[in-house]
Amino acid sequence: MSLNFVVSMQAGGTDSIQYPELNKTYIKSYWHDTKSFVVSPAKWRTKQWIELGVVAGTGAIAFTQDVKIWDYFESHQFQTADNLSKYVFEPFGNIKVSSVLIGSLYLGGRLTKDKRLAGTSLVAAKSLVVSAVVAGIIKELTHRHPDEKTGLPVWDGPISNSKSSSFPSGHTTVAFSFATVFAMEYKSTIWVPALLYTLATGTAIERLYNNNHWASEVVVGAALGFVTGRFMWKQSRKAGRHLVILPTASNHSASVTCLLRLNMSKQHLPNF
Repeated sequence: MSLNFVVSMQAGGTDSIQYPELNKTYIKSYWHDTKSFVVSPAKWRTKQWIELGVVAGTGAIAFTQDVKIWDYFESHQFQTADNLSKYVFEPFGNIKVSSVLIGSLYLGGRLTKDKRLAGTSLVAAKSLVVSAVVAGIIKELTHRHPDEKTGLPVWDGPISNSKSSSFPSGHTTVAFSFATVFAMEYKSTIWVPALLYTLATGTAIERLYNNNHWASEVVVGAALGFVTGRFMWKQSRKAGRHLVILPTASNHSASVTCLLRLNMSKQHLPNF
């Protein structure tokens, strides 16, 4: 008897991708993916540590300029910016509004039988929830807020009676968390990531324009939202592997064929 191995790779576009559905597996994935996200730094390579260094450096520079940037936006107010801020950018980063938006996209995907849109909406929802929770924990650990007398930023740390905590920017985190998921999924359609990142960036600037946050808080919020969105999207696109053992027979010998099916998108195919 001989043992034969046959490797079959199903490649293609969106038809070969298993998008998440609203079921028990999806609900359970919140715990699994959140845990993976939290421990992911232990598996980081040089590239990821360099990215962290860039974010930390940018945040540090912004921190030294927080007050100056605050003063700049406070002295540069005009009607058009007021309207864009109030009716476009602030709602985009509002967790309630963004939740309704994601929910509407999910329902739209279900009604039109667009598995890609519905599945991506579920991934975006997960990214939003996880990033919001992480941001909330950081807020409770830092309790950064303006001093009542000087107006300058102070850090009270985890043991604080203050109800105010602005680090990082929640609106910015939310905006980038779900915008990144859709931007990565539909990156081949150029206008989608362009529009979404413009809206997310506008939300970040809106927080500065309305003096709701200092620049360093916006930088960290944007980084947290982007990293969470990218991680959750990649988790959803991991190739599924199924091992199927098929017994076969011939006139000369019996054999067992192991068929390894790899459900992969084009971008996951190896270069031969």
